[in-house]
Amino acid sequence: MKLENGKDASKSVPSTSIETRFSDLTATSSVISRVPAMERFPHSRLIFKEDGKVGIDMAPLEALINEILSSPNANPIAPGIKLTFMQQLNYGFTLFNSEFKPKEPVTVTNEVDRYALFKHHEKFMVVLSKILMLCDKFACLDFDDKFILFKNSWYIFYHIERHYTSIEYFGKAKEDLRVLLDDKIAIDYNDAGYHLKDIDRKIFARNLDHWMSFRNKFIKYLMNPMKDLQITQYEIAFLLSQILWNVQAWEGLSEEAVKIAEQVNEQIAIELHNYYVYEKGIVIYADRLIKLTKLVEVARRYGYTDQNFVGPSGSGWLESIYINQLRRK
Repeated sequence: MKLENGKDASKSVPSTSIETRFSDLTATSSVISRVPAMERFPHSRLIFKEDGKVGIDMAPLEALINEILSSPNANPIAPGIKLTFMQQLNYGFTLFNSEFKPKEPVTVTNEVDRYALFKHHEKFMVVLSKILMLCDKFACLDFDDKFILFKNSWYIFYHIERHYTSIEYFGKAKEDLRVLLDDKIAIDYNDAGYHLKDIDRKIFARNLDHWMSFRNKFIKYLMNPMKDLQITQYEIAFLLSQILWNVQAWEGLSEEAVKIAEQVNEQIAIELHNYYVYEKGIVIYADRLIKLTKLVEVARRYGYTDQNFVGPSGSGWLESIYINQLRRK
């Protein structure tokens, strides 16, 4: 099944101003030039500012995600087949994984191109929004509710998925700390020479503590526990559902969205029980479930740490503004 946009010309995109919801970045007198960079970012453009910093014009990306989420109907999976929410999400993650898992040998480097990382974030958000629209309980929500859930979920899931896909590709050995940045490039948490391309190493060294904090927490609380648990794809889909439907954490959701979330969570509990008992032969799974859900909290709590080395304020690095806006309320 190919992931496509499926725009219906008879329906208009909601008028909600996504420019103010994703980012407050607009063209001002401080902008020298707006340079298309489609070969780098299919849905965004670089903005070079007088102070030497680089901003992001996300209007095309914003419009695309708006369009994807605006449909009131789920994207059909197969005619005549009715799937439960977890079945839909698990199927969706199969498609998602096929988009992001490496298809050729990966290059391990200690020099990271932040623009390549940004491009991967772009693709990640677009594909994830399409995957969520395979799920009828998500698709039927009002646009504003879908936007809130997506905005607050994508970056938490990003860290879980990146480490899961890396473990699947490189293996479960504790001493192997390679992590995929995209389907072509990986970094090694063990490499002390990590740095950002085109950034003065002295500047980066001043922010190295932020990077080390990110590294240490994700090794200890996310990567190693995932290797110990040997997480399955179904469990990754479950974690995505827990991130998505944790409605108590997000403000602004409608009462209907909260009600649907409660119904979906009840159904997920039943499906997960059946998965463990009848497919995996695990009758007592409470301890495993606790360890799994802790991964979500780790990604939520420490996931924002990497902003400090992607684009710390005042350093002249790339300002990934839309990332900041999307992952915060």
